[in-house]
Amino acid sequence: MDHQWAVAQLQVFVLKIDLMAKAEEKWRATEGEEPGNKDSLADELISLEPVMRRLMNAAQQGFGNYSSSDNELISHSPYWSDYWVQIVKPWALRARGIHSLGAEAHQRMRPDAPVLAADQLHPWVWQPAASLWEAENRQEAIHAAARSVNAHLQQKVGRWDIGESKLCRESFSPDPAREGHPRLRFPGNQSSATWRGRQIGAIDFGSGCFEAFRNPAAHEHKLDLTEQVALEQLAAFSQLARMIEECLLESPQSES
Repeated sequence: MDHQWAVAQLQVFVLKIDLMAKAEEKWRATEGEEPGNKDSLADELISLEPVMRRLMNAAQQGFGNYSSSDNELISHSPYWSDYWVQIVKPWALRARGIHSLGAEAHQRMRPDAPVLAADQLHPWVWQPAASLWEAENRQEAIHAAARSVNAHLQQKVGRWDIGESKLCRESFSPDPAREGHPRLRFPGNQSSATWRGRQIGAIDFGSGCFEAFRNPAAHEHKLDLTEQVALEQLAAFSQLARMIEECLLESPQSES
């Protein structure tokens, strides 16, 4: 997050609010006609507000969610700057204050618990998901990550006739490889209980990722996913990607 840029944008936004307030104050004092720049200032503020809300929420979740009920409190006010001065400006100032401390504040105030870094997820997952995540489209980010992992799995085993859950079950199956049905094998002693546990676990885990996370992301109209839940689902696909990458390919002509 570029906190300095956020501070600069919020500062410009607050200054434009102040310009509107000063123009109205002058109009009130003179009881003259409304200033000619009123509409242009209002248009600028309206066009900037959606991005400013995002910057406010980036500072502290909820700062940019001031509700329409707040607007109703002043909807009958004779003064056209009240909404911006009384409701929007205080939240913008709060967000500016947090962004002004930026990364240092985040570093010093974060809890001691470990943090899951999204940009450290497996590249099969984060690269296709990153731009969608930035656009706050978490559902599509999960779907894109799932498609990417599936495509890499298909490429590794050389099968495009099936995919996703069914392909995981076929690829990680402990059954011997046969023509048209290569297998993925974890390195290690295949006669050990640990190896077999990993192999069977990969079947359930891989197919579960596609069934439990990919399918709802692809078929539901709108999932109500929190950032934490969505990040955990991406992390699950990241782990699956690492398992696929770690495994060796076994064909009917080769032995593990």
